[in-house]
Amino acid sequence: MVSKKKLYAPVKPARSYEEQAQRLFEVHNLRVENADRARHILSTVNYYRLTTYGKHLRRADDPEKFIDGVTLDDLYDLYQFDMGLRHQLLPVLEFFEVQLRAKMSYHLAMTYGSTGYANAANFRLDKASQGMHKNLMNKFRIEVKRLDDLAFVRHHQVKYGGKFPVWAAVELFSFGMLAQLYAILTEDDQRAVSREYRLTPEELYALIAAAVDVRNICAHYTRLYNQPIEDHPILPPDLAAYDSDYVFPTILALKTVAGGHRVYGDMIRGIAHLAEDFPQADLALCGFPEDWEDVLKNA
Repeated sequence: MVSKKKLYAPVKPARSYEEQAQRLFEVHNLRVENADRARHILSTVNYYRLTTYGKHLRRADDPEKFIDGVTLDDLYDLYQFDMGLRHQLLPVLEFFEVQLRAKMSYHLAMTYGSTGYANAANFRLDKASQGMHKNLMNKFRIEVKRLDDLAFVRHHQVKYGGKFPVWAAVELFSFGMLAQLYAILTEDDQRAVSREYRLTPEELYALIAAAVDVRNICAHYTRLYNQPIEDHPILPPDLAAYDSDYVFPTILALKTVAGGHRVYGDMIRGIAHLAEDFPQADLALCGFPEDWEDVLKNA
């Protein structure tokens, strides 16, 4: 029996900036008010990325077309708002990530010794956790090789035969690897770390997972504006009304771990300035309530 070969649509042809602008106007009903301005925008943010910022500005009866009056500059302003929002969140995410490294490495060192993290027997013993530990150690070894030009990596290679104490090892863990490490801690160890934040193990794990999602979006410059977040933090009952699929609940939950540091206040002020600079950005599309400043300050 001869199988039928699947037919795929042809890849779209390359188009000049002028052709892109023309297509945006003629096919997608997007106002392009100045050719030079359009060329500047399209040479700054590629067509494919830029048009995703207008998904909520499409016509309901014809999603290929924008509603009347939407301009190329409108999409560019939303992109600039999104870029600014990511920049405001990164210092808070960095603070949490670095702090979590410190707390987890300290607990593991004091409980199991400086290299006890490498012993799978010190973690959950189920098959999935043991496999995750093996995978983490493999990733760690890859990072050691990849970053062997760093002074502290070379130092541990030369002086200690490639053995790293946990407080040095975690500096080579990504935020995602750190989340996996927390996931395979024993219940007692998870409780010990989560108590540092006055959270339950489940609450801390959910916050770590959500923060990793948002951090990856920010670090890889993908869209945060009007973008659902895969993992959600667990908000306390008095704040449950602010839960949503978007970024605001994560920002709110991060106050638990970073609210006492100036980066959190700086972030609130930075977002407020962004909202003033780009009034066309609808914060509700990121899960923000109307009184979001008061909520973040007083939660």
